[in-house]
Amino acid sequence: MLSEATEDVLTFDSKFYKSIFQLLFKPGYLSKQFIDGRRVSILPPIRMYLVISLLFFFVFDIPSPDVKNQNVYVGNILLGHEEPIEGQPTFRFVSFGEEDKQFGEWFERTFHDKIEAMKTGQPQVIVDKIFNNLEDVVPNILILFLPLFALVLKALYLFKRILYFDHLIFSLHFQSWLMGMILIIYGLALQNPWWSALSLILPFYLARAQKVVYQQTYWLIIPKTLFIILVYIVLLAIATAAAFLGAIALL
Repeated sequence: MLSEATEDVLTFDSKFYKSIFQLLFKPGYLSKQFIDGRRVSILPPIRMYLVISLLFFFVFDIPSPDVKNQNVYVGNILLGHEEPIEGQPTFRFVSFGEEDKQFGEWFERTFHDKIEAMKTGQPQVIVDKIFNNLEDVVPNILILFLPLFALVLKALYLFKRILYFDHLIFSLHFQSWLMGMILIIYGLALQNPWWSALSLILPFYLARAQKVVYQQTYWLIIPKTLFIILVYIVLLAIATAAAFLGAIALL
């Protein structure tokens, strides 16, 4: 990955900068070019995804909560304290209530050894390990996320007779754009929090990208865009839960 990234970024006559510009400011253009077979002048989608994701996870560090001054729960286990501290922030990982009895029983049965380790080990060390494991698990979860997102697109555009592979290309470009925009917005928001409002362009970009690639009217694309965003949020929530379960399993 480092070799690929170095080759693309440091080669001034490469396709990297041109492709990044088109990804950011010309929704759907790269996907349409690739699907139509005009691939010589653009960066391959997999390579672009690897380069941007490498930069994304290099920049973003998931901070561990402070067990001494915050209420940190893993399941129903409060780490570091016998009773919650009033007035302090509460973090819940793999949370479940009385209505989620079956999930709670499954969690306690599956992670019995990990739960015992959490009860007897040093709380801050355990939380730090969970978050270190999380940083290893999240990139893999996001890669598995891509074919699921492509499957949603396949269902929405079933009658367009578009290959699943083409939907996967669209998914790769959209996820690459999303990570790139998060990096840009994050950097700008550090200077002024109002820049975070740029996140509102997401539905407009997604709708325009579908218009370019799938060639449908906005009357059909707008409800599909809203549905995709809803499904994306649900899948992201599931992926987050799976990432935390994976991080606990690696303790």
